[in-house]
Amino acid sequence: MKTLHIILFTLLAFSQGWAQQKSKDMKTLVAEKQAVQEVVTSIFVGTDERDWQVVENAFAGQVLLDYTSMAGGEPSTLSPKQITESWKAILPGFQFTQHAISNFRVSIHGREATVHHYGTAQHYLDVEDGEDLWTVVGTYEHHLIQTNNGWKTDRMKFNLKYMDGNMDLPRKAQENVKNTRTK
Repeated sequence: MKTLHIILFTLLAFSQGWAQQKSKDMKTLVAEKQAVQEVVTSIFVGTDERDWQVVENAFAGQVLLDYTSMAGGEPSTLSPKQITESWKAILPGFQFTQHAISNFRVSIHGREATVHHYGTAQHYLDVEDGEDLWTVVGTYEHHLIQTNNGWKTDRMKFNLKYMDGNMDLPRKAQENVKNTRTK
């Protein structure tokens, strides 16, 4: 009987230790997934706020950027600065943009992470004909790596579902940016 108590006590102690370790592992995983999601979110919030440094900080030194489903062409490997410079050529030409992202699926494998999420981007520009909105809807796929400075996006792919509204607004926004730069 004494042996049975020792075995039961040992099993109980082992199971409690295992449960505590499992709980700690789960908390760490949840925290890492949250950190990854925050990096991705900062790209879109930083873009809408025109805080280009926040956007650049979310990217690794080189990023494979793929908007081919919307713009055609081929994916490009760019520096964070090159990405923000290209976005600065159009986005500040709108009066407002709002990137709403949701339905995150985050997977972490060691020092790499993948994120899949929905995205809807509203682009507003007050124009004379009254069609002031251009909407872009799709999904995103991100790949991130863990660096000494935290998680960084090194691949970002947009998968267009549809666009709606005034399809001429991007051209007008680019003109606004050019006109502002020449003044």
